[in-house]
Amino acid sequence: MSATSATSVTSVISASRRRGAMRLLSVVAFSSLALTGCGEGKEPAEPTAVAASTGRTPWAGTKQFVTVDKAWAEGGLTYLSVRPAEKKVNTQFDTWEIIPGTGAFTTVTMAKDARVLLTAPVRGDDASGVGRGEPLPSSQAEFVTLLTQLDPGTAAGVGYDLSFDGQGQVAKLQSLYRP
Repeated sequence: MSATSATSVTSVISASRRRGAMRLLSVVAFSSLALTGCGEGKEPAEPTAVAASTGRTPWAGTKQFVTVDKAWAEGGLTYLSVRPAEKKVNTQFDTWEIIPGTGAFTTVTMAKDARVLLTAPVRGDDASGVGRGEPLPSSQAEFVTLLTQLDPGTAAGVGYDLSFDGQGQVAKLQSLYRP
């Protein structure tokens, strides 16, 4: 085999490996976007679309920003009716602007040991010594009670960061501060 032939074969093999590596990287990048809802600040993928492409429970292992229509406890578990939303920084007032999503609400279950962190207006103003925007721990039962006591207009304007465990249950809920 001549030196020219050996160089040509090596070039073909290297090109083949590069194409294979590029395909693999493309699949990994696409899968990551699908599972994470395409990134922070953008409306996440619908839970049914994620479940269909991954075979897992909707939103399992992801973080989502949502609005909550209602919350209730039944059979020892806490349930939330949620819909994806978008949050944008409101620099004029140093707070968040919540842009509700559209479409149907989805019911999700909270893990029994889920962390709940609440800011105003959800937790109210009765926390002495802390700012209204500082998230304070709460129980799931307290959250359900506080949410049902909120004025419907106020409740619709509050957004929540949810973290889901691998089984698709809410492992952490944190309300965003709204003055």
